[in-house]
Amino acid sequence: MRAVYEKEMRQYFHSVIGYVFLAIFVFINAYYFLLQNLMSRSGDITDYFQSTITLMMFLMPMLTMRSFSEEKKQRTEILLYTMPVREIQVVLGKFLAAESVFLIGLAVTLAFPVILAVCGSFQLWITVGNYLGIVLLMSAFIAIGMFVSALTENQIVSAVLSYVVIFALWYSYGLGSTIQDQTALELFNRVSMMGVYHDLIMGVLDPAGILLEITVTFIFLFLTVVAVRGKRG
Repeated sequence: MRAVYEKEMRQYFHSVIGYVFLAIFVFINAYYFLLQNLMSRSGDITDYFQSTITLMMFLMPMLTMRSFSEEKKQRTEILLYTMPVREIQVVLGKFLAAESVFLIGLAVTLAFPVILAVCGSFQLWITVGNYLGIVLLMSAFIAIGMFVSALTENQIVSAVLSYVVIFALWYSYGLGSTIQDQTALELFNRVSMMGVYHDLIMGVLDPAGILLEITVTFIFLFLTVVAVRGKRG
């Protein structure tokens, strides 16, 4: 797994993908923190996170669209699959590499609550909830993107399909109301990642919600392993 992880990290930073992702990520986050907190003189870090969440969702497939699609396109997947590693190690190595790049960008934003604290406004649990929520949510989206990438060799198709799945899970909140069915409404609301995320950014550390996001991540990682195993076999 370590060999796959190191290979992926080299690819991120030997190409422009890693640098472009981090540049866009940091710029967007800094811009919205300036706009929502500093210029408006708001000490609530939730304002900043709520403004950036949709844009972050759009960025995640940038990290994952080439995970397996590029291997297929360049026919290097044969070399990958002949390495003395199991499918799960391949998938986890790629997942942890994408997660690492995301966390590097997120680490830069830790300066924001420090700035708010210096200005006299720091809400510990709200801040913890926001960072926990964004890490869990983006981890799930990375897993989704990897699964889609394992199904196609076209990076653009991979990105588009990833957006479709991500937005379906995100906007399932309240979807049941469109068909006027209370049971459907409750079901969609329970599996909605939007609902879980909004609880977390308000400082509500609901174990059921946290478990849902972790479960979604593991389900899509498992599906990716199955897809890779099918190609390898």
